[in-house]
Amino acid sequence: MNLLKQYLRVPSRSLLHGRHVSPANMVHTMHILSLQQRTRLFAPHVECQRRHLATPPPQVKHSDLPTNQYHQYADATMDAMLESIETLLDDIGDPEYEVEYSSGVMTLKLGSHGTYVINKQPPNKQIWLSSPFSGPKRYDFFPEQDEWVYARDGRSLNDLLKQELSDTLGRKVDLGLTGVSSRGS
Repeated sequence: MNLLKQYLRVPSRSLLHGRHVSPANMVHTMHILSLQQRTRLFAPHVECQRRHLATPPPQVKHSDLPTNQYHQYADATMDAMLESIETLLDDIGDPEYEVEYSSGVMTLKLGSHGTYVINKQPPNKQIWLSSPFSGPKRYDFFPEQDEWVYARDGRSLNDLLKQELSDTLGRKVDLGLTGVSSRGS
């Protein structure tokens, strides 16, 4: 509003109280204002917009992992996880607990504790996890660690599942998901 007053050179009272500002004067002034000045005049919030969301912006990491290698590592990880979880659930013997794996998607149902969904995400070269305790996470393969790691907190898929499943099932659980590259060969 102050910018408009400056360019129209009219007293502030006339604009604030709806007093006379001729339409011709307004149109003439708008033609001589630059696009930038008009933008600031009618959309001042555009220049100072900030992101105020609860979720941080996506952390995009473009993987240099070749696609065929991604599939080798992801398949080896999913197969090792399936085998470990099937053995674990057989040992527990609870009929409410079950694991299913099909088309790159693993579903681990733990009765009243909730359901995990773990799946391959080939376009991003990631493994995605949805946990009933920690929520959704996206894991990238880090060759330095030879593990799938969540970039936002630096924690591996193996460590997260080891802790959450151990706490939930009341026994020590280790799915053995380390050393991924040696399994995928």
